Amino acid sequence: MRSGALIAKKKHESEQEIYLRLLEHVAVDCEISQARFAEQVGIAKGLANAYFNRCLSKGWIKLRQTPRKRYLYYITPVGLSEKVQLTAKFLTSSYQFYRDARADLVTTMTVARDSGHRSLGVLGAGELAEIAVITSAEARVRIAGILGEPGARKKISGKAVKSSWAEICKADAALLTSVEHARKMHGDMRRDYPHVEVYVPRQLAPLL
Repeated sequence: MRSGALIAKKKHESEQEIYLRLLEHVAVDCEISQARFAEQVGIAKGLANAYFNRCLSKGWIKLRQTPRKRYLYYITPVGLSEKVQLTAKFLTSSYQFYRDARADLVTTMTVARDSGHRSLGVLGAGELAEIAVITSAEARVRIAGILGEPGARKKISGKAVKSSWAEICKADAALLTSVEHARKMHGDMRRDYPHVEVYVPRQLAPLL
């Protein structure tokens, strides 16, 4: 898969998940505000507003004003049907993604181990990094630390996310897991730490 296609696929999946979360929130709490929704799912308020407006235009939710000048959101029958379909799609795609990513990462980490590398530093702090940490024992390697992209989470599966490779101690090789910043993180490592072997999962190779 070409790099642009993979990134577009991940973007589409993220958008579908936000739609699903919005419909789930409105279904259980008609008083949910755009600001509170944005905070709960971790997106900007302006982006939350855009998603609410799209759901309104699609007829998935309706907006009503109360006598106290408060606004309440209600999920419509069409919205309920869409929520069911999105849930099914999300569960299917999530399972497929996890299964493929897991197999790819275990294979890549096993190749690193067979090449003499037993302690890996992870490049990227997204979903693939989390899967790498979880499956590292199966490949019989140790995850020494995680190098995060700008704005990355502070911890993944109990491991602290670092802002520079120099902070990752005892790593004798690197494992690329970033999708959006794959080329930059790979290029930076090759430039700044040319002696460090960087292992790239098959799924991410087209991004370089």
